[in-house]
Amino acid sequence: MRETLKDLDYVLETTEPDKVKQALLQHPKMTETIGAGDTKVSVELDIGIKISVDFRLVEPKSYATTLHHFTGSKEHNIKMRQLAKKRDQKISEYGVEEENGTMHHFQTETEFFRFFDLPFIPPEVRVDGTEVERITEETRFLSLDDIRGDLHMHTTWSDGAYSIEEMIQANVQKGYDYMVITDHGKFLRVANGLDEERLQKQQAEIRRIAEKYPEIDVYSGVEMDILTDATLDFSDETLQNLDFVIASIHSGFSQTEEEIMARLKMAAENPYVRLIAHPTGRVIGRREPYAVNVPELIRLASETGTALELNANPERLDLKAEHLEMATKAGVKIAINTDAHDTKHLDFMELGVRAGIKGWLTKADVLNALSKEAFRAFIEKKK
Repeated sequence: MRETLKDLDYVLETTEPDKVKQALLQHPKMTETIGAGDTKVSVELDIGIKISVDFRLVEPKSYATTLHHFTGSKEHNIKMRQLAKKRDQKISEYGVEEENGTMHHFQTETEFFRFFDLPFIPPEVRVDGTEVERITEETRFLSLDDIRGDLHMHTTWSDGAYSIEEMIQANVQKGYDYMVITDHGKFLRVANGLDEERLQKQQAEIRRIAEKYPEIDVYSGVEMDILTDATLDFSDETLQNLDFVIASIHSGFSQTEEEIMARLKMAAENPYVRLIAHPTGRVIGRREPYAVNVPELIRLASETGTALELNANPERLDLKAEHLEMATKAGVKIAINTDAHDTKHLDFMELGVRAGIKGWLTKADVLNALSKEAFRAFIEKKK
């Protein structure tokens, strides 16, 4: 799963390719036909941006191998072809061919991998070929069903679009066991950040409304800024009254590595900070990470028992896959959160889980995959 792309490929199984081709060529958002052959239709679509799209039309029996072929990556496909060659077989997008010309077809990608004595390898980790040796029958990747709550979201108390109750209702609809409301702190005036007085009032409001929804545990928290002078936006006296404190950087992106790391060290060592959000500050395609020493941050998180976030917003996906692997190897818990400012943003969790799979996350690695009781114990234990 790449973070950016230049075009889209679709694999369509059909027994009537001509009808499908004509339907595609009449798509209302199509602005240009690039090519229209018997097995491939290439067009340009205008979906707010103009993007090239290839549609591969294949017989149902070849769908699984064609899907695998175009999922890639190139290195993954090369590795699989090497495995086939050792068995005197040849992989193509249409199937697996024996030396005598017999062609094997598969109903699913799982059947395809099983043919080579491999467990299913998710598309997210088909990266460089090493995944073929690395995966085992015991490998259990994280799934969306493993997620039991969302720990980072905003309401109309700061810069969110929906009220506390509306966000609770949306989380209930997700089937979550728990959630944390984490509006911005006072430093982010542009986001209507909460000062100490408003934060205290919000806590009371959260408790009042949460009583109406016994099916979900609703915790009160804050997304607190780590300030440029390496101090925190709230005192310990304020933080100790909250269920869950997130610390994050929203300013001073041009500071040196030494300055950035001093800020992150202050946050990680604070006894009330449970999570550092969007730890590198990147915005994909628009802003590079600030000068964070990720291995050092992971060491600090490990030593202090502070979780790190995989922010599921598609513009962030922060931490990225290689950092997730580093963190879990160090025993650091990852929280996959949507940072929702809208009820629709809660759907980002699916993308976050897929990004987590790319980092080889398992259920045991993820803070918000804890059961309702285990997460409650986590909250009560403190650092």
